[in-house]
Amino acid sequence: MAPLPSLPIGVFDSGVGGLTVLDAIAQRLPSEDLLYLGDTARVPYGTRSPLTVRRYASRVASHLWGQGIKALVIACNTATAHALDDLIEAGDRVGLPVLGVIEPGVAVAAAQTRSGHVGVIGTEGTIRAGRYQAALEARGLTATGLPCPLFVPLAEEGWTEGEVAALVAERYLAPLRGGPDTLILGCTHFPLLRGVVAAALPGVEVIDSAHAAADAVAAMLDAQGLLRDPSSAPGQHRFQVTDNLERFHVVGERFLQRDPGPVQLVDLPEPAGPFLSTRSG
Repeated sequence: MAPLPSLPIGVFDSGVGGLTVLDAIAQRLPSEDLLYLGDTARVPYGTRSPLTVRRYASRVASHLWGQGIKALVIACNTATAHALDDLIEAGDRVGLPVLGVIEPGVAVAAAQTRSGHVGVIGTEGTIRAGRYQAALEARGLTATGLPCPLFVPLAEEGWTEGEVAALVAERYLAPLRGGPDTLILGCTHFPLLRGVVAAALPGVEVIDSAHAAADAVAAMLDAQGLLRDPSSAPGQHRFQVTDNLERFHVVGERFLQRDPGPVQLVDLPEPAGPFLSTRSG
């Protein structure tokens, strides 16, 4: 059966970083219900093998599909890099549209770059996967990827300003000076550090893929007739995690500037339905 406009949009990440995407979608589509799942029992995805990431992503997607959603947003750059094709294939079997966060950010960067040289910063897994770089190069652009793994714990601890954050940004981003004129924040944690990133790379246009993804979600739902009436009541937001409710509340508040409650603790069974046949190798 085709998804209904009244169903929520499913959004998932390995932890709390995807809350930046959820927040951007909520701002862009305030009448939409949103169901967020943070796979906090298995975080981080960024250091896992591609096979493991695909297996984890398949479980999460299967769970959300079973909850009843009209679209699936992979609000995790690493999961998008490794599992997007699998999840699109599974979604196609049941008419569930699936969107990752990489292509929307690439499209915005391609439109804004003047020199044709775009940088990408992200987790080790995202940069190693090369999906951002490949998408940029497919548009005829020069791409430089740079892993910045310490940005993730800095964001989660709330150390997004001040001397420590500035020094880490200076150290990581020094190789990009004099190179790209546009930089994609290729991790959903990184928008919280946008200030120190911009200060370390003066004159470089910084792209937040969360807002680019929100615009892409709106366009995708509109094209498929799945948008709720914008005059409807404000959408409801539900949150689920696979471990550590208390930390999700604490860290999630830093990302949303409000408590992400109520939060439900869930377990993830083996994939079912269309997600049974996603590739595992």
